[in-house]
Amino acid sequence: MIYSTSVMSMVKLFEMEESLKTILDIYVQEMQSKLDLIKLYRDSLKRETWTTLQEKEEYVSNPLNAFPLLRRLNQDWPKWLRYIKLAIASKKAKEMEVQLKSAPIDDDLKIALKGMTRIEKFHNLHAEDLTKGVLMGKKLNSHLTAPDCVALADYYYNQTQFSGSTHWYRMALRLHTHPHGMIYAKVLGLKRKRIYKKYAKALLKESLTLDKTKPTPTEKSEWNRLAKEVTREDNYDNVKKLIDEYLSGDEKIFQEVAARQKRKPTKLERGCRGEWPRKSSPELICRYNRDTSAFLKLAPLKLEFLSVQPMILLYHDVLYENEFKSMRDIAMYNDSMIDGWTYVDFDKKGNPKQQDRVVKIISFQGTTAPFTLSINRRLADMSGLEMRENMVLYLTNYGLGGHFGKHVDYVELAKRPPDFFADFGGDRIATAVFYASDVPLGGTTVFTKLKIAVQPKKGNALIWFNLNHAGEPDPLTEHSVCPVVLGSRWIISKWIHERQQVFKKPCLA
Repeated sequence: MIYSTSVMSMVKLFEMEESLKTILDIYVQEMQSKLDLIKLYRDSLKRETWTTLQEKEEYVSNPLNAFPLLRRLNQDWPKWLRYIKLAIASKKAKEMEVQLKSAPIDDDLKIALKGMTRIEKFHNLHAEDLTKGVLMGKKLNSHLTAPDCVALADYYYNQTQFSGSTHWYRMALRLHTHPHGMIYAKVLGLKRKRIYKKYAKALLKESLTLDKTKPTPTEKSEWNRLAKEVTREDNYDNVKKLIDEYLSGDEKIFQEVAARQKRKPTKLERGCRGEWPRKSSPELICRYNRDTSAFLKLAPLKLEFLSVQPMILLYHDVLYENEFKSMRDIAMYNDSMIDGWTYVDFDKKGNPKQQDRVVKIISFQGTTAPFTLSINRRLADMSGLEMRENMVLYLTNYGLGGHFGKHVDYVELAKRPPDFFADFGGDRIATAVFYASDVPLGGTTVFTKLKIAVQPKKGNALIWFNLNHAGEPDPLTEHSVCPVVLGSRWIISKWIHERQQVFKKPCLA
């Protein structure tokens, strides 16, 4: 149609542009609404700018910072990328996409969830306290959000630990509020309605499992049927009303009910909570060691006896900061640390079985690095044992809630393979652990059968003998590492083998 030949026709063009202006105004409003949502999320992520490695490590050594960080990168940021790409065509979105290819995978999130729940269980912590940034009575400058709580609740639920999940679903509902509730619903797809339904299912299954340890397949099927019935769409308003009444109760009441239902702590959990009394005996003394090497006569070391049978020794101030930093720098900048696992048993061939990935570890095999030579020399002085045939040291850094379950460092006699002495250098006569960092909360080394707990202190070294004077394994050396709650646990460890000690094997009995 030709408009320019008639004024009346031009009126139609005027009306057309007015209509387009209205559409543009609506588009601007929608874009502004999306931009406001993006700004709101950006503001929720504001934190101090950390520049040094020490500052960054300190930030992520707090589990209430580390877990949300890992979860966001795994769950939230991919959704934000899709949202931004739909809202704004930008080259920056492509940059985000490239970076997110290195984001944590689902297995990584699962390990972090295990770590968080391990911290919660070992120290009998409450969901409400953790969401507010209170960790074992210590108020931290951190908190958890509704999506964090749902992730923890889902983990418990999927493990059929329904009593653990209900507290986290409840906290998610309490935190799913305006204005951040809009982010959760519009971008992350986490609507309150969905949490109500999850919470209702968890409450139902919790009530059905209070007196049962493990449901049968038939029971599980029936519970799933009941859960679907309860959360039917036409029943949602009734469910919401009941849960809202439930939520009106004081959180302290829920905590008191949960406390009555919890099992008694295990011996290991009591040790990790610091509930074991400190041992006292005339044999357990502190002194300067001048006896185990000629060098110590000139430069004695501070020694504390923690146990005589088996022999467990704690040396004070025996690791230099430059030694640790040299090892850490190699590990960090070469990106050469690998996943470490908890070792809970050995197979028929004497190889350790794997359980959970809990640490990053790197071995230093060489005999030329100054720190390897100096640490091994010092360890020989401290233990009176020979190091020259085995100079390997292991540098280990624990992750979120990282721990080692109860285990021994020797191989049981019945499980030793043929040619054990020739192939493996014999059993591990002794173990040495140098603490390279302070750990404010958790990370304690505990000997469960002896009720001995050793808190990591930077510069100290723990040495214990796994075999008695006859070369037989001592089951009293069973030990564990409590979950790291707050801090970065760095250790340098070494296993000392029998074959090296033909002429130096000590008499411990």
